[in-house]
Order: sequence, then C-alpha cells, then structure tokens
Amino acid sequence: MPNSITISGFLSDGPTWSEIEADWSAVNDRYGVHCFHATALNHATEEYAGWPKPQRDRYSAELLDVIGKQGKKLVAYNCGMRADIYRRVISPEGQRKLGSPWFVCFKSCVAMIAKHMETLPKEDSFSVVVEKGSGFDGMAGRFFSLLAMNPSFPHRFRLNAFASAKPDQVLGLQLADMMAYEYFRQLHKRPAKMRIPLERIRLSTNYAEGFFGEETLLRMKNDIENAHCGKDELVIIPSL
Repeated sequence: MPNSITISGFLSDGPTWSEIEADWSAVNDRYGVHCFHATALNHATEEYAGWPKPQRDRYSAELLDVIGKQGKKLVAYNCGMRADIYRRVISPEGQRKLGSPWFVCFKSCVAMIAKHMETLPKEDSFSVVVEKGSGFDGMAGRFFSLLAMNPSFPHRFRLNAFASAKPDQVLGLQLADMMAYEYFRQLHKRPAKMRIPLERIRLSTNYAEGFFGEETLLRMKNDIENAHCGKDELVIIPSL
C-alpha cells in the first residue's frame, strides 16, 4: 500500500461548470484528445504517445488556463496523509474511530467542502462525483452514505447525492485527475520546488488543503483516541 494517500477535487456552481466544460473540451478537441489523463500525459503514452515535451507542456498550460480563468469561483480541495505515520502514531482504537487512511482523507475532503459552505443558505448542498471503475468508487459511495448519516458530523445536511462516472462523461473528473496527480507527486516525492501545474492551481483558485502529517497527528492524538463516537464516525479537518 502507498504511504502517501491523497484525495483531490473541485467545487463550483452549475453555470461555472458549464463554462469550464466547454473551454476544456475545446482544448482537448484542438489537440485531438478524447479525454485528459495525467499519468499518460506525463509519460507520453496512450493518446499522448509520440508527443514531444514542448507539445505536452503547451497542452497542459492551455488546460491550466481554463482552470485559472474561473479564478475564485472554482474551489480546489486537496487532503493528504502519510499512512505509515498514521498507523504508527494513532492507536488501533483511534484508527477504529477515525477510519482507514483513505476514508479519513475522503471524509476530511468532504468535510472541508461542507464547512466551506457555512455562509451559504441552509438549503444549499453539494453532490460528489468520483471516477467509475477507479477501484474506490464503491467504497466512496458507502462512505458517503455513512457520512451523510453520521450524527457526529454537523454539516451532514449539506451532502446531497453521490455518483460515479467516467471522466469523458463528467469533465470535472479530468480536472481532479490533473490535480490529484500533481498533489500525489508533491507528497510522495517531496521535491524542493513545487511543479508548475499544482502551483498554478494553488494561486489561481480558491484553494484549500488539509494534511495529516506527523505534527498534525501528534497534536490531535489525544482528541482522536479519546473521542466519544462509534466506528468510522469521527470526522476531522486537518491543518497543513
């Protein structure tokens, strides 16, 4: 299992998503790409086989322009964890309450979105779409239902619906794939300098990030292990 666990996503309203989808599709069409895929782009495979690096960089830059065009109307969320540190620092009882590493990040990312909506009317809610066939979609659906019914989660009324789809059906998943690839690289490889795509997303959007590193887990250890809740019910928004 990887030691770096990450969850990434974007939030916006319907009109903004419609504009993003039109602009993103136009870039893909110009380059003859059916569906953006970050791993394939960075390794020049699949649809990008034979593309020289300057062409791949131009394509990526144009997609980042689509994201940047929306400015603060687009909220980018990343949540990450060092799973090896989590298992070392937090007791088995604390892990039972907070959940598996992937579930912890998923819950925290959804919680960040829900908390971000505190100033909006109470009837406003959001839906979550994850990639179909990713290996996590079934788990994510079950976890979303648990979170929506979790009495320990005060923002559960913000959770509307859950769905899974292919990235060529819901283009927002292509944006999430771009950021997820870059955020995983940032946590896993820990380069001295942040790569351009993640830096541009951080600067251009309304960006939010939570990270369960050693310092955060040690600081929260007592609260996690002494929380009065059932299995998987504890929800925490970590700091950086």
